[in-house]
Amino acid sequence: MNFKVQNNIALAPLSTFQIGGVVREYIQVESPEGLVEIVEWANEENKPFRVFAGGSNVVFPDEGVQDLVVQVKGGKYAGNMRELVVDAGVDLVQVVSYSIGQGWKGLESLSGIPGTVGGAIVGNAGAYGHSISEVVEKVEVLDGDKRCFINKEECSFSYRESVFKQKSYLILRVVLKFELGNREELEKTSKEIIKKREVKYHPGIKCPGSFFKNIIASDLNEEQLRNIEKNKIVYGKIPAGYLLEEVGVKGMRVGGIEIADYHGNLFINKGNGTASQVKKLAAILKDKVREKFGIELEEEIRYF
Repeated sequence: MNFKVQNNIALAPLSTFQIGGVVREYIQVESPEGLVEIVEWANEENKPFRVFAGGSNVVFPDEGVQDLVVQVKGGKYAGNMRELVVDAGVDLVQVVSYSIGQGWKGLESLSGIPGTVGGAIVGNAGAYGHSISEVVEKVEVLDGDKRCFINKEECSFSYRESVFKQKSYLILRVVLKFELGNREELEKTSKEIIKKREVKYHPGIKCPGSFFKNIIASDLNEEQLRNIEKNKIVYGKIPAGYLLEEVGVKGMRVGGIEIADYHGNLFINKGNGTASQVKKLAAILKDKVREKFGIELEEEIRYF
């Protein structure tokens, strides 16, 4: 075995939200080949397993996890001719920075978003009207015991969605294809976006990023849209933060979990928060938005 199984590991330090109990068996892996080996071993041993990546949008359970937990973090990437081949566990920040440095256009809007490339593909991560799917050429996956590539169309990307949320594919590596851009302009855009993000996500903040998905305006009926100020629709979406602020949730708190006093869609762990408190607060917020707007909020985070 080219991997090490660690026992009784605290889950909280493995996520940006700093929440969760203890996992009985834990393995961290970098390479696609290493992940395949672990999956083969787990299947031979009849061990149920769960996989996560950077831990930037996950809420681990208070009671911990009895199954084997595999974290895919690290790996390699190589670029040539506006094409980049990236292992799933590579930090998205690294890839965004590299592409901008090459003068390749397509990921600059994602500047500052934490997590891994694999995790970004699963959730079709994005910002400011753009998403990672725009540069995806194909994805290498482990489908059961078979390795294969699936193309962009087969990934079924939509707003914060992909086939990887529906099927049990494990992402091994990704091939990204870029357009040629102006390096100075890309760097300028990137710096501006990072500056905006730092206003929302203060250094050291314990949070899982935007908690609820924004609402696609075209999915709403006339009656629902009548209650929305037209100028609040941005890139065809209604920010969940706007809806939440309209129902007065800023500063609300359940136990150690608090909604930021400056942004309605930001759950912050003030130091001793629990997953059950997160779920309780989320339910209250959903009820408030449903009652006022007739709109159902959906989590962008993942309950593990």
